[in-house]
Amino acid sequence: MRSLPILLPAALIRARACPLASIRQVRTWRLRFVEQVPAGPRPAGWSDVVEAEAIPHDGGPGPVELAGDGFRALWDAPRPVRGPVRLRGELVVDPLDGLATTGRIHRLRLLTGTVGDLTARDLSAIPKAVDEDAAGVLVDLELGVT
Repeated sequence: MRSLPILLPAALIRARACPLASIRQVRTWRLRFVEQVPAGPRPAGWSDVVEAEAIPHDGGPGPVELAGDGFRALWDAPRPVRGPVRLRGELVVDPLDGLATTGRIHRLRLLTGTVGDLTARDLSAIPKAVDEDAAGVLVDLELGVT
């Protein structure tokens, strides 16, 4: 099973800008890659490395499409780039500008705390609301399902 960790930011949950979902449901998420060097602390299973093929999006300057093993995301690259890339950062749900990736929800974890002390608590479904100390929900997607 190929699993992809994506971050559903707390701001989207608070704005009710994301679909409600639970474990084992198949959902399509629009993703954007956010580069972070160095990346902050991560719960177990949340990698900060993304490997993909960089392709100019819509054939022109601007965002770059990342096409990885079962996923697609937009990346605001700091320079024109084409070909294989290995980046540090995270895949983030962006319902307005991201690219579609479909998968079955394998695991959900609520991320809370500060940058230096991030904790994760398992959930059965994405909550309708989150507290102010929440960073978001880490969604582990099983790729290659429809």
